[in-house]
Amino acid sequence: MTTTLCRVLVVGGSENRDAVTSAMSHWSIDPVCCSGVNEARSLMPDARPSLIFCDETLGDGTYRDLLRELSKAAKARVVVMSLAPDRDDTYNEAITLGAFDMIASPCRRSDVQWIAIRAMQDEVRRSASRRRQKLASEAFSSNSERSETDASDGTSQGGQ
Repeated sequence: MTTTLCRVLVVGGSENRDAVTSAMSHWSIDPVCCSGVNEARSLMPDARPSLIFCDETLGDGTYRDLLRELSKAAKARVVVMSLAPDRDDTYNEAITLGAFDMIASPCRRSDVQWIAIRAMQDEVRRSASRRRQKLASEAFSSNSERSETDASDGTSQGGQ
């Protein structure tokens, strides 16, 4: 299951960075760590993270700036580490902007692991859904081509 979660980026202060690093070490994953939006921006093309843990506020911006940097097609899921994750307005804003979830800061190892497991499960579900859609599309195409061929041959699908 850990093969789905290949890269983790941690953007923030040392306390949260240490908790995420400790949690990921359980699965032999070494996160890429940085302290701000600008550094994250420069690391993302090479790191291509599948999961990003980001402090709510950073020295050079906020998680909002990081979410703007990610394209809609990006596979990375952003988890915001917030001082007030239980406030509905704070949580709802993060989710509306595209965050995967929000956890309390300073974060705990168990919270980080739980979020990582949820992100992996989400990726497995999305992959399975994409495969089903592709198979359904291919089946539809195949049936359409067969019907067109049968119609041009003058044969009937229903029999006589």
